Amino acid sequence: MKKSLVLTAIFALSAVSLHAQKIYLCEGFDADDITLTDPSSVVFSKDQTTVTIEGTAYNISDIDSITFAEPQFESVDIVWSESGATVTIPASLKSMVSASTNGGHVTIVSTATNKEILYTLSGSSSNGSFTLNGNYKLTMHLDGVSLTSGTSVPPINVLCGKRIEVKMKKGTVNTFVDSPLNTSKGAFYVKGHLEVKGKGVLNVTGKSSHAMKIGEYCQFKSSTGDVNILGAVSDGIHCGDGSALAADYEDNRLIVNGGNITVSNCQKDCIDCDDYGTAIINGGTINLNVSQTDGTGLKADSIVYMNGGTLNLNVTGNISEGIRYCYEGYFNGGTIQGTITGAGARGLKAKRTTSTSDTVLNGGNSYWNGTNVTLSATGGTYSADSSKCMGLRSDNNMTVTAGTIAITTSNSSTGISVKGAYSKTGGNVTVDGCEFKQ
Repeated sequence: MKKSLVLTAIFALSAVSLHAQKIYLCEGFDADDITLTDPSSVVFSKDQTTVTIEGTAYNISDIDSITFAEPQFESVDIVWSESGATVTIPASLKSMVSASTNGGHVTIVSTATNKEILYTLSGSSSNGSFTLNGNYKLTMHLDGVSLTSGTSVPPINVLCGKRIEVKMKKGTVNTFVDSPLNTSKGAFYVKGHLEVKGKGVLNVTGKSSHAMKIGEYCQFKSSTGDVNILGAVSDGIHCGDGSALAADYEDNRLIVNGGNITVSNCQKDCIDCDDYGTAIINGGTINLNVSQTDGTGLKADSIVYMNGGTLNLNVTGNISEGIRYCYEGYFNGGTIQGTITGAGARGLKAKRTTSTSDTVLNGGNSYWNGTNVTLSATGGTYSADSSKCMGLRSDNNMTVTAGTIAITTSNSSTGISVKGAYSKTGGNVTVDGCEFKQ
């Protein structure tokens, strides 16, 4: 019924003459505003599952309604200032939501079990935080909020094991910095499933441990704007619930469908998909600056899938790695490019492990089915253990069916190293302009 009504509304829009008319496509607590200048720009897919409006594609199943007036959503509003924080709870939600404040530190308790609640965060505090305890999914709108916490509590502390949707409102900058006193595992801590969207900016700095710590999966949706991890004592983005079981790999995962994600100044890994975790890259741009010795840009305990998007690697740390996975990598599309200048560093490492103390055993395979790779490896040899700088290394097998892999080297660095079998049935693989042969 919903799809039928939405289709009817969109067909009606495409049939009338509108001049620069703003419309709102609503999904849950979210509304995408579109200025419709040409009704002919409304184009349906053949199966009527998506519609393209003014060049942007939308899933029809995601659209709840279409309006001409900007929709107003019922929200619990939290506004910070240097004098403290103000919490406004609508009368209709007071039976489900309670709040307490201590200066700039806000604690929300939600008893909702069948109603999703929207929380809107705005304002600024040099000693503030937001803690939410609940057992049901929720949405947070970041509307130009800046929180630095000087206590053991992180600036964002969502203790709910459900789906947590976070939207950076268009045109806003949202900044979170924790304290070295923080006793949680991240400055932006979410116990459950995090889904990020919105054309704003998110800046996070972790001074105690990780910058962003997500208890299970983390998804950056196609509508995500800019996410900047400015520094972390440990990992920049850490996904995983602490259970290193093979059955949990679907929960402990990173999914990137869009956005411009930049991670820098981490003392461990830029992105860590822990506890048998997987990384799935479908779109967007990920910029990984690996400056720490023995650090990693993108690490997955089990599998990396790259179907689209762009990975930019700047690997300057000695014996560090741009990408590492401990089982298999499937590179089906998108682009990987960058420079590997750390001594003994690797652009990509498919790791094979045989120790029973490791989460994942064996592995070390790479399957290249369409991703285009351009890497420069110039770091030379790491004197402490004689490790050579390399563009790509597979501890086991490497198979190429499509795509282009081009590695350039200097300073006695190595282009590609394959410890197992190498097979090429398509694509183009070169090291310093010459075809690679094992």
